[in-house]
Amino acid sequence: MVEIEFSVMVAAHEDANNLLPILEAFEKQYHIRVKLIGVTWAEGWTEIAKFGIYGHGPDVSCVGTSWIGSLASMQVLRSFVPQEVRSLGGAEAFFESSWQTCFLPDDPSLWAVPWIGDPMVFYYWKDVLEKAGVQDFDAAFATDISIVETLEKLQKSGVAHPLALTTGYNTVNLHEAAHWLWNAGGDFISPNHKRVTFNQPAAMQGFRNYFSLKPFISPKASTMQFSGDLFNAGESPIHLGGLWHGMTGRERNPEWNGRLGVAQLPGTSFVGGGSFVIWKYSLYYREAFELVRFLSSQPTRIPASPHTPVNMPTRRDAIHIPSVQNDVFHHTYVLAMQNGKSFPSTRLWGSIESKLVTEITNIWAELFANPDQDLDTYLHRHLDPLAERLNTTLGD
Repeated sequence: MVEIEFSVMVAAHEDANNLLPILEAFEKQYHIRVKLIGVTWAEGWTEIAKFGIYGHGPDVSCVGTSWIGSLASMQVLRSFVPQEVRSLGGAEAFFESSWQTCFLPDDPSLWAVPWIGDPMVFYYWKDVLEKAGVQDFDAAFATDISIVETLEKLQKSGVAHPLALTTGYNTVNLHEAAHWLWNAGGDFISPNHKRVTFNQPAAMQGFRNYFSLKPFISPKASTMQFSGDLFNAGESPIHLGGLWHGMTGRERNPEWNGRLGVAQLPGTSFVGGGSFVIWKYSLYYREAFELVRFLSSQPTRIPASPHTPVNMPTRRDAIHIPSVQNDVFHHTYVLAMQNGKSFPSTRLWGSIESKLVTEITNIWAELFANPDQDLDTYLHRHLDPLAERLNTTLGD
């Protein structure tokens, strides 16, 4: 019996074992044994890149969607041929926010297959908003302007820092900032992917809108790995985050039911997740593809995979899951998957993302240390030189 290796991204290595039952079912049906490998998010890109650089490792991997462009540009992945794409259901089967991450610019080849999604939403404590005079929750989060008005009402009611946002060094800070940048009409990179555009007028307006939220954010956030802790403790009654609060959080904290609210971000929000890739060095491409097809065609459910309880399906038929009709959290997540957007798949996105995360962190630190300094000064000081360096690299 052929044995292939399959790696998945996990919070802790042992979490991968939750996939063993479904892989045993695959082995019985296809007579292909699967050796499972857990790669922690802490190891992240460093470990995944080694597979391609050294040409040795698993046959198939589930990787972060923002890494696909870099891996494909390294020419270390096998693309999926048209017949295989059709057997997977093609573009019509998947949410666009996930499907678009599987291609390089000006390249029709499919380099990955979406599996799990992670959209961003707003969470809020209903009773705290009501106490501040906010009765219409939908209207409170309908626009970026109304969100600011809601935050101002909360401050006037006595909540000093109503917004839990990530300001420390964490890739999440870029995921959060993306909403304001996209809503202002900006983007991170040009359509031809030859120049970065995050320091152009529309994008800079988005960054202004984002960093202008500082008066509503606790300085404690910069020292915390998870800003949601401020939300959980009741210090900040509004939190921008992923799926944890609505899925794992509600399960662990039954007392949240009735208090916890959820809302889509107005306009466009970031959608992350994980997708399958097959490595070019694999000697068992056919068997690896059968595993991809098997896992990606499992009945749509929430959570989408047992190895991580905080993930959404990337297939459009998630709309018809009963819980999506009956659970406001699941319904909101699916809408976010439908309306969201992912980062561009391009050869240097990993480097662009890493450097932007650093500069966003530095800008937040300077804003909290010197709140009277002009915001535009900070933005241009940090973003213009970075854009110049990256454009030089992209042009090479």
